[in-house]
Amino acid sequence: MFDIADKPGKMPKEAIRGFFERVVKETPALKASTPLGAMEVNGKFSHYMNPETDTMWLGFALGMRCAQRVSNAMPTEPQRPVQE
Repeated sequence: MFDIADKPGKMPKEAIRGFFERVVKETPALKASTPLGAMEVNGKFSHYMNPETDTMWLGFALGMRCAQRVSNAMPTEPQRPVQE
């Protein structure tokens, strides 16, 4: 089973999951067709019971991690044109 691992310097899985569930709950089409029943192992989130929801979750989480990498790679100050 594929899992989103927590690692130093990366957005925690629970934070990403909060964003995912908020998007689902606040989007009428998703809310109507995306069950959020979750499976827990040892009291911690493992995966969504519905396979389609779990696939959506994994794509969302990977996209959030990718966005974080892109954001971290961007310069902190805007690039200014070189003056001649």
